[in-house]
Amino acid sequence: MKTQFDVAIVGGGLVGLATACALSQYNITVAIVDAKVNEHQNFAYDEIGIRASAINGASQQYFSQIGIWNDLCASERVHAFSEIGVWEKNGLAHLGAHAKDYGYPNLGYIIENNLISHYLYQHAQANPNIAIFNLAAIDNNCTQDDAFLTLADNTRLQAKLIIGADGAHSWLRRHEKISLLERNYLHHAVITTVETQYPHQACARQIFYPNGIVAFLPLWQANKSCLVWSTKPEQAAILTSLTESDFCQELFKLTGDKVGQCQLVNPRMVFPLKARFAKQFVKHRLALIGDAAHTIHPLAGQGVNLGFQDSALLVATIRKLIEEQKDIGLLENLKSFQFTRRKDALVMLTAMRTIQDMFNGNNALKKMVRTVGMNAIDKFSPLKKQLIKYAMQI
Repeated sequence: MKTQFDVAIVGGGLVGLATACALSQYNITVAIVDAKVNEHQNFAYDEIGIRASAINGASQQYFSQIGIWNDLCASERVHAFSEIGVWEKNGLAHLGAHAKDYGYPNLGYIIENNLISHYLYQHAQANPNIAIFNLAAIDNNCTQDDAFLTLADNTRLQAKLIIGADGAHSWLRRHEKISLLERNYLHHAVITTVETQYPHQACARQIFYPNGIVAFLPLWQANKSCLVWSTKPEQAAILTSLTESDFCQELFKLTGDKVGQCQLVNPRMVFPLKARFAKQFVKHRLALIGDAAHTIHPLAGQGVNLGFQDSALLVATIRKLIEEQKDIGLLENLKSFQFTRRKDALVMLTAMRTIQDMFNGNNALKKMVRTVGMNAIDKFSPLKKQLIKYAMQI
């Protein structure tokens, strides 16, 4: 098999696969390296994925550019949501928005993660410019002119640039000794799929309460939603140890007036939540994107969109450098990408920290500030429209 490429990508998840597919359109040769990438080959159409993402307008356009959007829509599992509703449990803070009020067809799309990765994998597998290595990377080193990646079977790949898209616990980031700024959110996310008594009516709902946040992402079936319940670690442990009926009863106490009784469709999964920000997104012949570069709280559903924005800008940067006959792996040529993406990630990290801190606990002053603030935004249409446009990236 060929071992010399323009770009080698460590990580075959959503962002890594999308980057490979986008690069390949410009006759750029790409290697994808991931020991678990072949798991995306098959998709169980008779099951609902546990994890789903709120895909914004920019990510949807990126999927169209790559060439998978029509396939996703043809699956009939892409659900456009037209409304958002945010409430404070036992409080007066409220924020709502409907797409029609702003002349938009929708506010985004809820899509199962494994569906997106499945179609990206199929697209990559069929592309002659992409080689897939179902192996772990075990070493890498760079010379002035090239980067080299050694795989678990001792295959040695050569590229002009190595991209790290291998997630929050990135092997490549650690191997390159790139340090992180970290902040523990003191929350764990309990994620599952639920069937709700009331139809979701294409509304993404979020309920804040003193110990956490409960979010419902409306799926393609009228009474099915992806549940993301962020709460304190000890509470998350209790929630996952409860019987299904007791878990649903605890959920009903917080959200019953919004969605009615719930039943579990999938097992519960738990993920610790931590903010991460790599001190460097680029080095000589190296670029980090997606969760390898930054992670944020899932409360606004923007984590995966940030990753796709990293991917799109890096692809555009590489394409421009090649057109200008410049070296795609030189640090100097990647600095503009780093500056833009670090800035956008910092804005989102700061926003998530501010929102979580504001809703954490039951302090009377905080409660008054968030009630006044959220209700003011809810009533001030121009500001709300700008916030929605920013979230949708349109």
